[in-house]
Formats: sequence, structure tokens, C-alpha cells
Amino acid sequence: MVLLLFLSHGHASGSENIRIAIANNVKSAVIESPSGLMTEGTGTGEGQRKMVIWPDAVGSAPLRFSSQGDFTSVNGRSYRGVIEIRKKQNGLLLVINDLDLEDYLLGVIAEEIPHDWEFEALKAQAVAARSYALYQKRNGGKRPYHILATVSSQVYTGKRGERERTSRAVRETRGMVLTYGGGVIQAFFHSSCGGHTENASRLWNIDEPYLKGVDCDCQEISKYGVWEKRFSLPAVAAALRKKGYRVDGVQTLEIDGITPAGRVRNVAVRDPRGTTSVPAESLRAAIGYSLIPSVFFELETEENEVIISGRGMGHGVGLCQWGAREMAQRKQDYQSILNHYYPGTAISSIP
Repeated sequence: MVLLLFLSHGHASGSENIRIAIANNVKSAVIESPSGLMTEGTGTGEGQRKMVIWPDAVGSAPLRFSSQGDFTSVNGRSYRGVIEIRKKQNGLLLVINDLDLEDYLLGVIAEEIPHDWEFEALKAQAVAARSYALYQKRNGGKRPYHILATVSSQVYTGKRGERERTSRAVRETRGMVLTYGGGVIQAFFHSSCGGHTENASRLWNIDEPYLKGVDCDCQEISKYGVWEKRFSLPAVAAALRKKGYRVDGVQTLEIDGITPAGRVRNVAVRDPRGTTSVPAESLRAAIGYSLIPSVFFELETEENEVIISGRGMGHGVGLCQWGAREMAQRKQDYQSILNHYYPGTAISSIP
């Protein structure tokens, strides 16, 4: 058993910290540092290079570790800042990385956009990711972390995600965020919009002036310009049942409403018992986001399979990364890119 008494941990002067859930519902956590672990307070573990933390070692207060070097490893992956381990009510562990916002972004940008793209596109991504993270921090409620480390928020892999060019983009935009009406915006972004970004209100009932659809030239260069996928009807039915839909013996899939930009709102799934309306994004989630790249598609049922023909990749709201690259190739700077995809916003220092 590990017993530690913890004190508060300081952060870089004049900077924001952020707390990322890097592991959830795990049975144990292996904490390592080649230069030796530091614990916040006194107790066993100080100076050790490796510790295995089990739920029975964690009391009502969380355990917090950092490294005498730059990085602390958790289950084989290295992170800057502090590692905090909490015991949940279900008896499993929640592991949080608590660190400076700018250090966090070092492990994000190259996971979200290719690090060898045009530099102005990387800077635009850095400002968008910083804005998204800060919005989540300030609107996340009372949960013990601010943001996830997965595609459900934005991908963060710590040291593994750091690259020289994207780190430079973070440094050169340090503290810069997108604001509207004095507040940091919810800066959604995606890979490729297919030619026109989408109104957030059409997909998620988020009605913000800066999240309206705009024209985009991503189709000129995007590798997700057009695509076609085929799935057997039984496979579609099985995927939907796992998401709670009562469908069996699916006969056809048909589009049931589209947005003004051309994305599918709902899909009518017909089986012998009738018709079930499924939101297109829910169908995409059920089958797999990588298997159905976007909801900008057409449907055709042929014998025992459905053919989905589409374009673009991602939800289509906010910054289009391939569109940002196309603008950067035309020598547009990151401010122009952001102003295009988030109309009416300003680029400001963190308020």
C-alpha cells in the first residue's frame, strides 16, 4: 500500500493549467521516471523509478506524481506535468494529466493534423485546439478533469505526439485563442468538409454565429474528396442493435432529410416491423467513424448490401483542415484561415 500526504502543485507563472483524463476505469497504473519520481508531500515512493498503483492504495485524496526530469510515464506512455490518480466509486482508477495548457498542446497538434503540412495551417490548428481546450475547461462542470485525450475531445498522446514543427506552431501562437463577444469559442474542427462546412445547429442544436457553414476549396486537394463504402445489411443491423436500436432483418436504408449544405440528417431503416429513423451521425458512430468518413453521402440498397457514396471526412463543423491547407498553399496566413472558418471571431490573448 502507498500512503502519501499531498500539497498543492504550482504551475508556470501567468499560464493556465488543464487536466486531461488519459486513462479511465483501469485496474492499475504503472508510474515510471528514469530520473526518479517526486510525490507531492512526504511518504513512500519519493525518488523511486517505478511504482505500480492499485485501487487499494488510493484513499479519498488523489495521489499525485511528477518526475525529476521532464516526463513521467504512465502505462508505458510519457507525459509532461503531474500525474494524478483517483479512485472512482466503482473501485477502478481514473488517471489525470495536470499540466500547463501550452505543454498540453505540444502533444495534440501533430495528432490532429500532419506535422509536415504548410506552417500557417499548423498555426491555425494550434489556435483552434487551444480555444477548444480552454472552452472545455471553462464549461466542463464539476468533473475532476477538463477534457478527454481521445477523438471524443481532441487526441492527446503526450510526448509521443510532439513534433518540432507543430511545437513551433504552438510557441509562435502562445496564448492566442478565438473569441466571440469576449468569450473563448467552442472551436470545432474536422478533416475535410467535402466543399462546404456545416452549421452546428443542423447537427447538434448548437446555434452560434461563428459556427455557420462556409464555402471551402478542400476538394481541390483532399484525399477524402470522394469515397464509396459497402456494408451487408445484417452487419448494419447488428451495429445498430449494439447502439440500442430495435432492428432486425433490415431490408433497405434510405435518406430521410438533408441539411442545406447537403449532409444527411437521418436515415430511414426499414425492416419487417416498420421503419426506424436513425440520425446519420448515430449510424456513422454505430458502424465506425473511419468506415463512414462523413455524413455527406448518398445511399443505395442493392440486394443484401447498402452502398454509401460520399465525400469529406469528419462532422464538417468549424475549421476544415484540408481547406486550411489549401488556403495556406495560396499564401493565406493563419489569421485569414481562422477568420474564414469561424466568421465574426477575433484572435485574442487568453482572456
